[in-house]
Amino acid sequence: MHHDRRAILLGATVFAAMGAKEASAQIWPFRRREEPRPIPAQHQEHSGHQGHAGHAASAGGLGELESAVVHALAHCDMVGQACLTHCLSLLAQGDSSMAACASSVREMLSICGATSTLIQSRSSLAAAQLAVCRDACAACRAACLPHVDHHTQCSECAQACTRAIVAIEALLG
Repeated sequence: MHHDRRAILLGATVFAAMGAKEASAQIWPFRRREEPRPIPAQHQEHSGHQGHAGHAASAGGLGELESAVVHALAHCDMVGQACLTHCLSLLAQGDSSMAACASSVREMLSICGATSTLIQSRSSLAAAQLAVCRDACAACRAACLPHVDHHTQCSECAQACTRAIVAIEALLG
């Protein structure tokens, strides 16, 4: 009898594991990835070679529009960090007028970082994330606009968000 109980438990465990794998594949289809293709031997260590730039861009590198978005998001990150630091400094001094700006910049920074990562990894989720990023940049810009005449950091952040929105819209077509 003891042996039968082990067999039943083992069978139930295997069955549950198989069912979980099946359910996971149905719930999270974006986890399915095509196996990476190896770089042919004749092209290894030659990605920077003259004449291979076009090949690298088409095979795994970023296109012009993707690169423009990644650069715009990097600029947003740089000026956004300065803006957030400035907002937090003013908040620490008791200036609560910067609370909405700080919150929006913080959200923008998180979303822009994730978006850049997804673009660079050529994720199937990048297009959906780009739309969220565009909205986050628009919200950040809106929160910074009331402060642009008083704070250079807010002005630069609003401008960077505007450039990111333009680059994202160009990429999304």
